[in-house]
Amino acid sequence: MTQTSLPEQNAQPSPAPIANQAESVLGLSAGDLAGLSVDEITGNKAVITMVMHYHKQLVDQNTSLKNDLNTLRTYVDGYRAKKLNASVGAGLQLLAAILIGFGVSLLTAKLGRPGWVTLVAGVATEIFGLYYSLRDGR
Repeated sequence: MTQTSLPEQNAQPSPAPIANQAESVLGLSAGDLAGLSVDEITGNKAVITMVMHYHKQLVDQNTSLKNDLNTLRTYVDGYRAKKLNASVGAGLQLLAAILIGFGVSLLTAKLGRPGWVTLVAGVATEIFGLYYSLRDGR
């Protein structure tokens, strides 16, 4: 190697271009902040400004993530309520099918009053079952 190439080797490498602006603070990588010592930060307005911007980005990101988490929890609660309503509705519809079947069977056996009571109870149970299955969860 020649003498002229030695200063080039001793020179600090140029910083790599930052791929994502969200990972940078004032044009420097946020990962570079961990390499700074307290002495380098103390009294250095540019570095303090950079740290404050980085802190603000983290706070904003944290707030955004908390909002997203709250939204997703609301969705989960809504889905749980809908699932419960569907289960109650399915149970009522099963009971209604049994009652309607017995009611029709009693009516065809010429047992009027017990058949009609069982049939009407089955139809009413079916209506409540449909109501619970199809309601919005309010």
